[in-house]
Amino acid sequence: MRSWTHLPTVLLSLAHHANAINSAFAHSFALLADMGLNPDGTPISSDSSSPSFSDFDSFSISSVQDDASHRPPPETIVPEYVKLPVDNFAASKNQAFDWHGTFWNRFWVSSRAYKPGAPVFLYDVGESDASTNALYRLQDETSFFRQIVEQYHGIGIVWEHRFYGNSSPTLVDINTPAEDFRFLNTEQSLADIKRFADQFHRRDQGINHTLTPDVTPWVFVGGSYPGMRAAFMRDKYPDTIFAAFASSAPVQAAIDQSFYFEPMWRGLNAYGFGNCTRDVQAAVRFIDRMLDSNNKTAIQQLKVLFLGKGAEKNSHATFADALTTIFAAWMSYGVEGGVQGLRRFCDWIETDTDGNKPVVAGADGWNKKKGVQWVVERWASYPWFVGNVNKYMETECSGRDNIVGNCDLNKKFTEPNIISWTWQYCTQWGMLSFSLLHPQNDKQLTMMISGFFQSANLGPHQLVSKYNSLAHWKEICDRQFPSAPRDIFPAWPDVSRTNRYFGGWSIRPSNTYWSNGEFDPWRTLTPASIEARRGVGELFGYVIPDAQHCYDFRTTGTTAKGGEVSRNLFAGALGEWLKCWRPKKKPPVPPGLGGRPPGRPWKG
Repeated sequence: MRSWTHLPTVLLSLAHHANAINSAFAHSFALLADMGLNPDGTPISSDSSSPSFSDFDSFSISSVQDDASHRPPPETIVPEYVKLPVDNFAASKNQAFDWHGTFWNRFWVSSRAYKPGAPVFLYDVGESDASTNALYRLQDETSFFRQIVEQYHGIGIVWEHRFYGNSSPTLVDINTPAEDFRFLNTEQSLADIKRFADQFHRRDQGINHTLTPDVTPWVFVGGSYPGMRAAFMRDKYPDTIFAAFASSAPVQAAIDQSFYFEPMWRGLNAYGFGNCTRDVQAAVRFIDRMLDSNNKTAIQQLKVLFLGKGAEKNSHATFADALTTIFAAWMSYGVEGGVQGLRRFCDWIETDTDGNKPVVAGADGWNKKKGVQWVVERWASYPWFVGNVNKYMETECSGRDNIVGNCDLNKKFTEPNIISWTWQYCTQWGMLSFSLLHPQNDKQLTMMISGFFQSANLGPHQLVSKYNSLAHWKEICDRQFPSAPRDIFPAWPDVSRTNRYFGGWSIRPSNTYWSNGEFDPWRTLTPASIEARRGVGELFGYVIPDAQHCYDFRTTGTTAKGGEVSRNLFAGALGEWLKCWRPKKKPPVPPGLGGRPPGRPWKG
């Protein structure tokens, strides 16, 4: 028996639960990175220069799967379910508990390390099917979550968000009416956790100690969107969540996230890839000028150059989406990530192989010495560019100028988890994703990285096309839900209301630890942002040097030295906080489970 699900099974499952590109979190990439694997499933320490995208034999890694040190504990963990109302706030409307129906929410529990009186730890998976995460987080020895649960002799829970995986009140597919998503929002999902915690027990497993939050401290652990939820739960429901670990948590809702690519520019230059940033910028600006021209023949030739015959029918904006896929792995891997990472891409761009021996470009790149046209053609010839675009955007571009491919870059999302997440970012958070869908067949691996409205960072650090515009991202929302009524689907995400309710940059719940990566694109929308308003108070947290998104959740593979520092800071703080824990009398549940407005200090 393995210490996690058999790797090909994990990869197949991830392939069916892709989300989108350039985010939060980044579930399949983040999970693979936490496991110490490249996006293609090969070990990060190995040479993954030639993976087979069509054969899962390339994902057989006996050295990882068969290592005796990775054998699981003698504990059987199976999915469990709790019955919840579709509308947690029905009582505040003088409606019955089940007025809008009920559904079953899925979770997993590990209690092998538990000692009476120890905390309950909840790991929130967020905007994804949780089945690919659960056993790894609870059982694998490299899992930070398992480590801290065992350190404190606690109970570990992996929680699935409503409308994802098997926790949906309705069947989610491309034909699901918009009205069915009315109760998919962050407020309802937080109330789910409170309602669950208030009835949680393990008496049927022989644990007679009361585990509800009035008697046992609950600790919420999450990264990216789940990190936001960790902070929000502590702020809104302090009598439920005693302490929170909010890793890489972009709590400030925003429509314009053009600054998303600024940390990439800084990071690439810090890592020694400044020549690559200058050549990518020169190429992108050249492409923008070409797309602006009225030269239809030249524009068609440009699209065919990158993606093959048939690509010319795509809009300028969706073509720009395809170009931006080169940054897909940054959030979880930095410049690493094998052929899907920027190190391999930049090495290709910056190495001239035309002569007798390879020549590497200087600090300014090749665009001035050899001309921007050479850089554009070099980019288009990157051996894995078209294959990556096809995987990420669920299409079949040929990459050949003499073969017509089914190169459609403007499809509606069809994967259920992406559809649900699209609803959330289009209504509440301004979060959006480039069009990365599930693969055409079971032997393709894709990623899921959620994002905000990532328009181009025009200016001296531009890395993506200006056609990555806010108007284009609005088109994506309207394309997915064309007939949604405006009372539940606003013309633009209602980020003002979201920030008023949750607090945005200003949120400061007690007993909450914040962490960020120095070059994490989402740092901009966290309380540790250098763009955040000044005068919002002190913050207990840590910025991990030379790191990206949620790097403190990984102990193997692509790690940062500061990741262990961050984990130890939280573990040490938690030990001090727990000294202050006192059981409390269980108060009656207030009508509607409304919680508290953000910003009020909690008085224990």
